[in-house]
Amino acid sequence: MEKPGPWPPRPQLDALHARYVQEVVEDLSLCPFARKCRELGRLHRPTFPSPPSPHEAARRLADVVTAHPDAEVVLLTFVTRGALPGTPPAPTAAERAFADTERFEEFVKEVRDVYAGLPRVPARFYMVAFHPAYTRVESGRPLTPDSLVPLLRRTPDPVIQCIRADLLDQIRRQAQTAAEARFREEMARLGPEFLILAERAIQSDPELSQDIARHNFASVGAGPGRQRLEAILTEILARRRALELE
Repeated sequence: MEKPGPWPPRPQLDALHARYVQEVVEDLSLCPFARKCRELGRLHRPTFPSPPSPHEAARRLADVVTAHPDAEVVLLTFVTRGALPGTPPAPTAAERAFADTERFEEFVKEVRDVYAGLPRVPARFYMVAFHPAYTRVESGRPLTPDSLVPLLRRTPDPVIQCIRADLLDQIRRQAQTAAEARFREEMARLGPEFLILAERAIQSDPELSQDIARHNFASVGAGPGRQRLEAILTEILARRRALELE
């Protein structure tokens, strides 16, 4: 019987995560700035071959941003074996914890808190969990922009997506300006008195995340778009499971 190769098999894993970023996030237009960020070399993927502590993960993020001050997106990637029957070696208790989505989300919160408390943090980041085991929320109900979100966050391994806060804040302000301009144009079409009312009103800012969720739902929430999304993710995740059996 052939001895298993070294774990993790970095070239294959790197290729699968690159496929997720390019074929799912970029090609399906799920994030408005992902492609530019990657092409400019401002996306970084530090990989952990075994589950770290929250402090170790937060410290690694700080080290990456210190070494790359222009970093916009950092994908903390945790390569953990699943609980596939008969796959040697058996996953450790820490790896099994990372395989549970709720426990992983708690880990993300801990990393966020530790990072915020570090001295001389080089940049602020918003952190979001991605996980291969995500499923639909309230699966008995019709799919909505919100319930689609977990299905879009099915990565080959657990990942903490860290987006630079000042970048996201800037994009949010741009979205707000565009929304307000559209609102004024619509009011102007109704007549000058409506435009005056619009200028005096306090126009609430639609959250950028909600705008993106609505766009993604329109693109891949149903029909051919959804079929393409599921086909790509199914193939990527199947290939990731197969790596543990090779």
